[in-house]
Parts: sequence; structure tokens; C-alpha cells
Amino acid sequence: MENKKAQPQKNKTPKKKRLSKKARRRRRVRIAIVTLPIVIVVLAAAALIGSAVLFRVEGFSLSGEGRYDGDEIVSASGIDIGDCLMWINLNKAEDRITKKLPYIETVTIKRKLPHTVSIEYKQAKVFYGVCVDGTWALTDTKYKVIELLDSEPENVSQKIKFPKAKTFEPGSVAFDVKDGEESPLDTYKNLMAEAEKTSLKGKITGADVSNPTALTLTYDGRITIKLGAFADISDKLKLAAGAVENEDRVDSSEYGTLDASITDEAYFRPGTKKSETTSEERTTAEISPEQAVE
Repeated sequence: MENKKAQPQKNKTPKKKRLSKKARRRRRVRIAIVTLPIVIVVLAAAALIGSAVLFRVEGFSLSGEGRYDGDEIVSASGIDIGDCLMWINLNKAEDRITKKLPYIETVTIKRKLPHTVSIEYKQAKVFYGVCVDGTWALTDTKYKVIELLDSEPENVSQKIKFPKAKTFEPGSVAFDVKDGEESPLDTYKNLMAEAEKTSLKGKITGADVSNPTALTLTYDGRITIKLGAFADISDKLKLAAGAVENEDRVDSSEYGTLDASITDEAYFRPGTKKSETTSEERTTAEISPEQAVE
């Protein structure tokens, strides 16, 4: 047989597999999923770096009236020239101002691009005279301590006595309350809410919640109303309201003490303008619920 020469085999290059449209789409999605977070991080870093360089605080715009000058307000905010405008925590800056400068009631801070911080503020309105454990202070309508005093204030809408507080200083007042107990401030608020439902509304000029078992209100700056504990407070207040409203029970210009701590009767003891201390010689008038509402 004739030997045939072996033919040299050609090197075959494997053909690339052609992907379907669906497969190509899935591949692009996978690539996007991997690269997109990287792109976002890079862009965010660039934005942060850019804002730190471009938006620097160069000045302040202040609007408001009060006892503090602009430099004091800016200093209290904690914001400095050169700070990054975009990185400022506006809420914390506002809190710093109202705590360090208690005569400011509200403050609003805004960014004014590219380089200005806007500060709008409102002066606190003195409303309450508050006594805590023998120390008097002025507070605003939200009970924030504005100023500590050496003596009892005169020209305030209400005078309130509280027990010893955990914190009592310009900027704040806080009580140490155990679990399940009510804050003295909440006791006062609830007492006032009940009083506002009666004819005493708008005429309460003082309150004493320093002892939760011996609550008192001052009516029209001249009558101390003893209420005892908070139990049955609605009935006690109705009895007291009826007594002071009925002039043949309590004269409209009379000073004294009205004991309404028992819901079925009340006692009025006249006093003097300077002192509410009962005189032994003075007459005690007994007022029943029926008489109070006659």
C-alpha cells in the first residue's frame, strides 16, 4: 500500500461565542451595578471637597431686636468665619444661642449661598415669676428661665412655686422625676387646664405646686384658694369658682383665703392686702356647694 503523507493539521482558532441581546443586557446591568456605587462615592467626595473650598462663611446677616448685640449672638452660635457653610449644623447652633442668651426666645438660622449665615431672632417675653426651692426667676411663656433674681418679682402675669429642681439656671429648668410620677410642671399645667374650664379663667395670678398634697391657686392677686391634693380637682375648682363669683359669699374686692380642699364645703377667711395670714378675731364663712352656685 502506498503510504500517504500525513497532512499537517491547521491550528484552529476557537470562535467567540456570540451573546444574545438578553445576555448582553444582563452583562451591562451587572457592570452598572458594580460601577455605579463607585461613581456615586467619587462624585460625593468631589462635592464635599468642592463645598468645603467654595462655600466658606464670610459674614453674617442678623435680624431682630433685644438686649444682645450682634457679636454676642454670633459668638453664642458657635459659627466662625471660614467654616464650611454646607457643614454647619443649624439646629445645634440655634440651641446654643437660646441657651447661652436666655433673653432670646426663638432663633432661626439659614444658609445664604455662597458665603453668608442669616440669623433671625426674637426677644423672650417675660411672663412668669417662678420660685424653685426659695429662689425666684423670670421665665418666658415656655417656662425657660430667663434670669435668676434676688427677690420676688412684681410685674409678672403669674407667680408659680415649684419644689426643688434638678436644673434651675438661665436657659432651662428641669425636675428629677421618678418613674410613674408626674413632673411638678405637668401638675401645674394640668391644674391650670382644669381652672380654665371654670369662671376662674383668666383671673389666676399665682399657683403653688411645691407640695402635691397642698396645691393652691391665687385668684385676682387677692384670694388664695387651697385645693389639697389633685384628686377631685374639678369639683373643688367649681366650688371655689362659685364662691368667688358670688359676691354675697366673697366680696369682689376682698382679700383672704378660700379653703376648697373638701368637695362638699368651702371656708373663706378674710385677710389683709399685705398679708393673707388669718386673724383669730376674723369670721370664718362656711360655703356649701349649693351656696356657691346660688
